[in-house]
Order: sequence, then structure tokens, then C-alpha cells
Amino acid sequence: MDDRRIEKVMERRERGYIWLEKELRLSLLISAGMILTFFAVLYICDPGFRFFWQFLLAALSADGIWQYVRYRKEYRNYVHIADYLEQFEEGNYEYRTETEYMRTGIRSQITEQLERMGNAFGTLKSGLIEEKENTKTLVTDISHQLKTPVAALSMCFELMEDARITDAERAEFVARGAGEIKKLKYLTETLTNLSRMEAGMIQIHPGEASLKETLVRAVNGVYLKANMKKIEIEMEDFKDMMLPHDKKWTAEAFANVLDNAVKYSPEGTTVHIRVSPQISYVFVEIEDEGIGIAKEEYQNIFRRFYRGSRPEIEACEGAGVGLYLVRQILEEQGGSIRAVAGKAGGTVFQMTLPKKSYVQE
Repeated sequence: MDDRRIEKVMERRERGYIWLEKELRLSLLISAGMILTFFAVLYICDPGFRFFWQFLLAALSADGIWQYVRYRKEYRNYVHIADYLEQFEEGNYEYRTETEYMRTGIRSQITEQLERMGNAFGTLKSGLIEEKENTKTLVTDISHQLKTPVAALSMCFELMEDARITDAERAEFVARGAGEIKKLKYLTETLTNLSRMEAGMIQIHPGEASLKETLVRAVNGVYLKANMKKIEIEMEDFKDMMLPHDKKWTAEAFANVLDNAVKYSPEGTTVHIRVSPQISYVFVEIEDEGIGIAKEEYQNIFRRFYRGSRPEIEACEGAGVGLYLVRQILEEQGGSIRAVAGKAGGTVFQMTLPKKSYVQE
């Protein structure tokens, strides 16, 4: 602690000491006046009162001692609060009451308010630290995701500037560049949704809506891509029900799972959708006949920007945030998602949605 800091602390304590000293003098003056008035009346009523002066001096002395002891307690509590406020200023928000006197009367209210204030600011500090770390991680991840397509585009344009390449080679580089631009567009759209979700700009507003309509909306979103690969999407018949969910974002979540199923499944296969009502929630399964997921990767696939290392996965476009968004959307509504191995070698994504409105704590 530098000299300026020490001087600042001393000035604060000195101001508190002087203020309490003035209060002590005022209390002494009032109490001494009351004692003198009492003994003056006593003297007028009985001038011959034995040991009058001894009692008067004893009363004044006892009052002075009592006022001083009370003042010292007040001063110790003042110093205790001042110490905490100094710690608070330095970023330490954990408040501990060491004096029992601080837990009585108005001081108990002061103690409670300080504890609440410390807890509130401590939570705020932890949140800011976590947000800072998340932002750093997000920037690093985005930079990593953008590096590959940007480098590929740069190489394509450099090669096209070479006068020695043929028209066929130039056309090939243009096609590759167009493909990389398409990847960048997909990536930026996905990252925009991700950043808006994490910043709280995307609000989930559950309302009573048809589960079947939400699933059909999701299927329509991937129908063209499935049709190009001759992949059928079969939804087993079930009795429609009204569920409290955000139909737009829940359909987006289902569509992301379906998109993965189509993307990593060979041509001519089938994606199955099954719905099973339970007591307090609805069970939605999406099963594909695709390449499957390695057992050791099941715990990682819902992490942000995670993609498997298999060649089939690296060959497909993607940013590794689709399943992360699915988890976020479902959990915001009290639901959940997990992946298990399918009987035909593909993957089964098991999702749940509550039957009653979910209120987040």
C-alpha cells in the first residue's frame, strides 16, 4: 500500500474518530446536565443530605466511564465497517461480522445490508469475469473457424491472378472460391444466431402450440436438402398435442438435428421421427442411418464449435454450433437432449419438452 493510500485511510479514520468524539462530548454534556439538575433539586429539598458531594462525584464519574465505554464500542464498530468498505473498494466482497454488538438493533440492519451488497457485487464480479472469459474463448473460436475459408479464398484469388493458368483451371478456382464463400455465409449466419443467443438478444417465449405443426415446420426446412440426397424423412403417426414451447426456435432446434441427420447419412437412407408422450414431458426421437458418432465423442458433441475428427465430418460444411444451439434452445424451455447409438449404426437424438410451462430460476 503506497503512502497516498495510507494517508487516505488515516484521514477516513480520523474523520470518524472526530465525529464520534463530538457525539461523546454532547452525550457527556447532556447526561452531566441531567445529573447536576437532579442533585441540585435534591440539595434544595434536603440541604443536609449526607455524603452529597461524594454521591455527586461518583455519579459524574460513573456517567463518564459509561459514556466512554459506549463510545469505544461505537468506534470499534465504525472501524469495522470502514475496514469492510475499504476491502469492498479493493474488490473483496466477502463480508464477515466479527462483533456480536453489530448484530443487535440498527446495527443488525447495517450488517444485513452490507452482506447483501457484498453478495450482489460478488455475483456481479463473478459474472463479469465469466463473461470476459467466454468472450475471449468465443473470439478465439471464431478466429479459428474463419481462418480456413479465408485462407482458401486468398489462395484461389492469388492463383487466378497468375497469367500462366488455363481457362479450365481459372474456372475451377472460381468454383472453389464460390464454395468457400458459401461456407463463409453459412458460418456468419450461424455465428450471428449464436452470439445473439448468448447475448440474450434471442428471447425464448413459450406459448401453447401444436407439436406436430412445429415438427412439420422443421421437416420443411430440410426437405430440399434431403430430397437431393434421396433421403426420406418419416414421421411416425402420433396424436397431436398442445405444448408450451416457442414454435419458431423449437422448430429451429429440430431442424438443426434433422440437418445433421441428412448431412451425415448416405443417399437412399431414411430418417425416422418418433414422438412418445410421458407423464410430465414429451419424448421426441430423431434417428438416422448415417455414419454414427464415436463413443468417446458423445460428451463433446453439444459443446460450442466442436466437430469430430473423422474425414467424413471434415468433408461436410459446418461450424460445430448447430447441436450447441439445439441444447441451448431446449434447456431454455426446460427440455433436454442427448445422443445414443442407433440400432442400424446411425445416431438417435433423444429430446424432451415439458408438458407444463417451465419457469427458469
